[in-house]
Amino acid sequence: MERQEVAIQVDAWPEEKVRGALSVLWQHRELVWSLTVRDIHSRYKQSVLGIAWALLQPLAMTAVFTVFMSMVDRSYAGPIPRPVFIYIGMLPWTFFAGGLTSGTECLVGNFNLITKIYFPREVFPISAVLGKVVDLALGVLVLLAMLLMFRIHMTPWALLAIPVLVLQTVLMLGLTFILSSANLFYRDIRHVMPLVTQLWMYISPVVYGLERVHGTILSLYMLNPMASIMDAYRKVVLEAHPPAWNYLGYSAVVSIVIFVVGYRMFKKLEPLFAETV
Repeated sequence: MERQEVAIQVDAWPEEKVRGALSVLWQHRELVWSLTVRDIHSRYKQSVLGIAWALLQPLAMTAVFTVFMSMVDRSYAGPIPRPVFIYIGMLPWTFFAGGLTSGTECLVGNFNLITKIYFPREVFPISAVLGKVVDLALGVLVLLAMLLMFRIHMTPWALLAIPVLVLQTVLMLGLTFILSSANLFYRDIRHVMPLVTQLWMYISPVVYGLERVHGTILSLYMLNPMASIMDAYRKVVLEAHPPAWNYLGYSAVVSIVIFVVGYRMFKKLEPLFAETV
């Protein structure tokens, strides 16, 4: 009898071994929703501007880079007004950087729940990323207003922005699984992430177009999976062109690989989370 009790204690997640991790995660989908709503409420609770803060960063960054780029690059004569050109880059990038930053801290920030009861711990990274979708949705409304103001007409190609967003979210989830679990063991990661995302932005076509990258550098530059994703948003929404399928296909493969590796890493380390926290 004693041996049976010991076996039960060391068997980390017996429910997942019987039914499968993804099946158990699906059974906890309401918990994901509750954590996502809680994250949104806590972020803007007791603030004067409330959820309007979600629009402040992309709009402020767009204004700063519009002025800066107008000063250093006066030769710009593209068909798309510069504020719209920059904003459509800043909007998904803010979603990306914000999701990674909050996702990195999600396990440490919920240590009281992790150490008390069992449920799939991946609900925290998932809800951290989903919580930023609301900010993105509000930003899209501003983008639509800007398109109307500058009389930019969208075509059916713009619908491809949806699968591009799904691809970006897959990449974000994979990175968040890796970063959140690693942050439990190496707390320096949360301090490094703002710097990493800032540098990553400058090596991605966020405030400039992909046409600025020339020659042999382009092949190296496109190893960054976010490069083709950011370029795809502009092509399908603003330019009414299909994305660069070869580069976007590469980003899709890289994103899926990172997602699978990140999730497997997360589940492998999951039994150690309570002890580490």
